[in-house]
This record gives sequence, C-alpha cells and structure tokens, in this order.
Amino acid sequence: MKSKAILSYIFVGIPGGCLIFMGMLMFNAVLGLLLPTSQWTMLVILCLTSFIVGLMARWMRPYHGLGSAIAAGIVAAGIILFLWLSAARNSEPGPVFGPGGMLAAVACSALGGWLFPRLFRRSK
Repeated sequence: MKSKAILSYIFVGIPGGCLIFMGMLMFNAVLGLLLPTSQWTMLVILCLTSFIVGLMARWMRPYHGLGSAIAAGIVAAGIILFLWLSAARNSEPGPVFGPGGMLAAVACSALGGWLFPRLFRRSK
C-alpha cells in the first residue's frame, strides 16, 4: 500500500473519529433532554453515528472511502480507549466506554463505508 494513501486515510480519519465521538455525545445530550437515556441508548447512538460517518467517508471519497471509514472508526476507538484507561479504578464504565464501544465504533464505521456503494447500485 502506498504511504500517500495511508497518510490520506489518517488525515480524513482524525476528524472523522472526532465527529463520531462528539456526535455520540451531542445526540445523547439532546435525547436526554427529551427522554430518559441509558448506557445502552448511548451505545446505539454510537453505532448510528459511526455508521453515518462511514457512509459520508465513502460518499466523499468513492475510491478510498472504506479506508477512511475504517481510520475514522479506529480514531474513535482510540478516544474511547483513552477514556476507558483514564477512568477511576472502581468505576463502572458501561458498554460505551470499554471494549464494546471500541468494537462498535470500528465495526459500524467500516460497515457504513462498505455498504454505501451497495445501497445505490443500479441494475443493468
């Protein structure tokens, strides 16, 4: 793989991963004003924001979108890993701030990047 391609994945993945994480927090805060939310609701919101960012990465970069979507998921998982490792010793992090949230960020983002061209495939 070319180093230019990897570098471009990283440059797109950093803001994409931050968008995943900040979008999850923002939508959870807004939803919390309307309805009572739980950690599982936050995990669903994380999956949805990861999926949408993966779709957008593939939409904006048709040929290199899957790599950018995976890089965005890895950056979001890195943010979650940092928060999980810096949590207090006896605190319960919940399903988002742990291995489940990291896996959901990477998997849903990659799914969004992979699924986008298959959603709009035209028949011949």
